[in-house]
Amino acid sequence: MSGAGSRESGVGEKKAPSPTPDPRLPTPAISLGLAIVVLAVAAIAFIQSYARWLDPIIDTGRDLYIPEQIAKGARLYRDIRYQYPPLTPYLLALITGGIGNSLAAYMAIGIAQSMTIAASLWVALRKPLPAFAATLTFVAICFCGASTWGANFLFPYSYGATFGMTLLCIALAAFVHARNVVAIAALVLASWCKVEYAVAALVIVVILAVARRITVRQIAAYGAGMGLSIAAVAFYFRDTHWWSENVFAAWQHGARAARFFAVVSGLAGWRDHAVQIAIGLAGIAAIFFLQRWRHWLAAVAIIVATVLIADHSFFRAWAVLQWVALVWGLVRDRESPLVIFAAFSVATTLRIPLNVSPSWYGFVLTVPAIALAAYTLFCYLPRRNVMALFWLAPFVANAGADLWQQHQRYAQKQYAIVSPRGTFYDWNRDRAAILNRVIATVPDGTLAVMPEGITINYLTRTRTPLTFHTFTPVETADAAVEDEIVRELTAHPPDRVLLVSRDVREYGSRGFGIDYDLRVIGLLRARYGVEQVWHGERFEAMLFQNAKTHRRNAND
Repeated sequence: MSGAGSRESGVGEKKAPSPTPDPRLPTPAISLGLAIVVLAVAAIAFIQSYARWLDPIIDTGRDLYIPEQIAKGARLYRDIRYQYPPLTPYLLALITGGIGNSLAAYMAIGIAQSMTIAASLWVALRKPLPAFAATLTFVAICFCGASTWGANFLFPYSYGATFGMTLLCIALAAFVHARNVVAIAALVLASWCKVEYAVAALVIVVILAVARRITVRQIAAYGAGMGLSIAAVAFYFRDTHWWSENVFAAWQHGARAARFFAVVSGLAGWRDHAVQIAIGLAGIAAIFFLQRWRHWLAAVAIIVATVLIADHSFFRAWAVLQWVALVWGLVRDRESPLVIFAAFSVATTLRIPLNVSPSWYGFVLTVPAIALAAYTLFCYLPRRNVMALFWLAPFVANAGADLWQQHQRYAQKQYAIVSPRGTFYDWNRDRAAILNRVIATVPDGTLAVMPEGITINYLTRTRTPLTFHTFTPVETADAAVEDEIVRELTAHPPDRVLLVSRDVREYGSRGFGIDYDLRVIGLLRARYGVEQVWHGERFEAMLFQNAKTHRRNAND
């Protein structure tokens, strides 16, 4: 890396006397054209995935269901358990209170936050080529990504993850442009979306303090903001166990959780990840050195190198390069925006240190890493000839490969699920058919879905009287937790309980009621009667009715 690159970047630096225009730099017309390309790619990603984002069972339903219950008077952490800080569900309750709780309303929220992130990346990078590379990658890979069968910025596994990243991207752009007060405020807000973002914000503040990019007064403002917000949250939720049984619940530190998060971080398959990182580093090094060779064969070699790293190996390489960039910036070039980009990249990928890829959990967490890659390659490294444009190759190749993958995966989602909230499509024909029958069968009343089916509560407009709503082994296999579930089922029995065949092998379990939560199943069989059973080759559901309700309906 070279400090000369930082002087060329024009990002966050004092203005120098205007040099003679470089004919190779993009003109305003070219910049506009690049922005139009980004919008066109976003439109393609959106259209080919339309109404195919939501998974009808896992994750997303939590953030679809809870805000509406809050609007109706429920208290987070007391009436329903929630593993994240409280900002996101209350913000969603405020927004959906104005625009409604339909699938279309949540789609609009997803589009709005995605546009904010893309705009923040463009502003942070400023120069057309790096801004184009980063925003193209985001809209092509993350916006409507299919790496988790549809958990993306439109219907994420957690709106806390995407809201928090939106705030972090705003903070990134603000820091680059020396709007530190705005950036500090955004960091404080992001900290109340997910605990890992609170850690990331603290890491960012420490790094920028060491680099002397923020003042003592601004550090104090961050500390005061966090202290006051902690006090406010503790006071508001004083009648709940928001800290001990929700945000820092014991299940998050158990053996099953450790296994799951080892997979998330990449530690579980570190050898494979190390190979992919090495391939990415080799590809980036090849492109770097081939740029110095002014010959058409260099272009061919670069294309070959790009193909080799078009499977996200390019991004995985930044698991190492981000640390190199951070150390270089702190030691050799503290005045450069490189320190800021590297700080954000390192801080937000601490959860996935060996799995820095815009897929699965990484579709959110690697956004700052993408920005760092674009800044480093287009702004910081010296540009000696037009061959530097070939840094676009890995960004474009990965974007194209992911768009094609999305096209193939979303094409499999052909089976409509029709609900009062709107219609969406599933890849599992049996599940779609059975859920359509469930939606038509379940009347008003209370319903608990096991395991992990609170999306069905949202779709059927039913409420669960239980504080638990996930019932995956990582959260409820512990005997003490199962004791609490049994107590709740006894004290506040739902009118109906729906068992669904949710695959929980990712947690090392054979199934709900098979190797965990056996007493819960025993209680259901003792106190509930089977109302309806639906069998399919790839999905099953069994609807239980409370014995009292069952007898009353039978007498009627």
